[in-house]
Amino acid sequence: MSKSGKNVVPLVGSMLSCMVNRGPDGVGLFANGHIVKSNSIATMQSLFQKVSAKSALGHTRLAIVGGTCGAQPFRSCDGRLILEHNGEIYNYKKIRKRLEKNHKFTTTTDSEVIVHILEDYLQQNSLLGAIKRTVAELDGVYALAIQDTQTGETVLVRDRIGVRQLYYAEGKDIVAFASERKVLWKIGIEEPTRRIMPGSAIFISPDGRLQTFQVADPIPPKVRIVYKTMTTAVEAYKKALIGAMEKRTQDFKEIGIIFSGGIDSVLIAYIAAMIVPRVVCYTCGVKGSSDIASSRQIAERLGLELKVAELDHDSVERMIPEVINVIEDANAGQVEVALPVYGAVRLAHQDGVKVMLTGQGADELFGGYSWYAKVAEKEGYRNLRKHMIEDLLLLYKETLEREDKITMTHSIELREPFLDPEVIRVALGIDLRLNVKGGRDTFGKHVHRRVAQSFGIPKDIAYRVKEAAQHGSGMHNVIDAIAIKRGFDDAVIPTSYRDALRLRERIGSSQRYGYLFGDEKIWTSEPHVQMYLDGISKKMSQFEIMAKVK
Repeated sequence: MSKSGKNVVPLVGSMLSCMVNRGPDGVGLFANGHIVKSNSIATMQSLFQKVSAKSALGHTRLAIVGGTCGAQPFRSCDGRLILEHNGEIYNYKKIRKRLEKNHKFTTTTDSEVIVHILEDYLQQNSLLGAIKRTVAELDGVYALAIQDTQTGETVLVRDRIGVRQLYYAEGKDIVAFASERKVLWKIGIEEPTRRIMPGSAIFISPDGRLQTFQVADPIPPKVRIVYKTMTTAVEAYKKALIGAMEKRTQDFKEIGIIFSGGIDSVLIAYIAAMIVPRVVCYTCGVKGSSDIASSRQIAERLGLELKVAELDHDSVERMIPEVINVIEDANAGQVEVALPVYGAVRLAHQDGVKVMLTGQGADELFGGYSWYAKVAEKEGYRNLRKHMIEDLLLLYKETLEREDKITMTHSIELREPFLDPEVIRVALGIDLRLNVKGGRDTFGKHVHRRVAQSFGIPKDIAYRVKEAAQHGSGMHNVIDAIAIKRGFDDAVIPTSYRDALRLRERIGSSQRYGYLFGDEKIWTSEPHVQMYLDGISKKMSQFEIMAKVK
């Protein structure tokens, strides 16, 4: 959107060209009251140069639900609302059945129901009120862009837990938004770029003024402990998890799993194999790493199909710049975890996989981190619950954004069963003492593990102690060795750089406070490793500004 009336359509074209991997199956543009759609970005290039408008919406589509006919944006029946959606709506069939009496649907996608339900609620509410009522009814994840052609307002909305991201920024003359920061950098916008926060909406007026509103609570505002015995907790959680898995696997004949051999990915894969005709697990690590060895052993015992990407030092070094570019971050903790995920997803992409499942969220919900038991012992269960909720509510920037960018750069949609609203509700309602037994509890997640056993997963697998991803995959030690080989060690770290590192945001539960309850060296990044990664990022033009603001 231009604040001065200048043409923004060529800018939208440049942004869409930067997002082809996120949406290789279709492209759409809304400008001057008209929607134009095509199967490819190439066929739209001439249009981007011919059309002139001071405000425009563009969208690239990854076809998951609705086949080839589902390019966006969508228009409401009365013509007032234009909508774009990134994400999945799992209860769309139920909503559509109710809406079909009064609305004309042009596709069979899950996304189209959103514009029609908004249209219904807008008849009796303000746009803000209609959005609040709509998101309360949606079961799924989403980043939305809504334009009200009557008022000229554009609204950006993010789902309540932040599974799908959306960034926005103001340039000298424009306000722009996109699913990735690099898309904004592409058109010359400098930092700071900002993210829509989970459960929030940003209203952008025709003259570029911005207002923020909360439209959904990330978690229930009041949590009651209702599951006080292992039996009731296991029963409730098992039912919720089956429901979450069925939603995320409906209508699929094949699905991929990001697999590490830990109980979270094992449980997801095991249940998926009961529902989906073909399930393929994908693991990546340094050759000889414990994650690869364990994944192979466990997959064979459970009858799961497994494919492995084994990396050596040279392949890890080549992959590091790719990963920094994709996740838009050079934080050592983020890069170390991203590398094995990137390798696994790349292998799935080579197999033509379109949807993958991940075990993200289980540790924060059921008490799986090793330091949680020590927190309970030293600070009590009330404070542990606060820490766990904080960790859950920070997943959006510490895990979810990173992994969405990795999967979508390979044109794969990632789904997170443990972050289903019903799973979250049940998990928060379980007496924490059932999951975390105290200071010497090296396992945690006891309800989670008992549910795994109830499905038939052997106890030794359910109660296997797994290393963190960066250690189990071998990435932590390899990056350290690469940095030293490239001349980065403690002797070359200036005092000023060490001081600057202390001021950086700590990303991840382990970096924020987990290191206080164990071996600090395991959970904090060595300065020479971070300096090596910063050096790589600074060589990449899009990160020069980011390095200044971190």
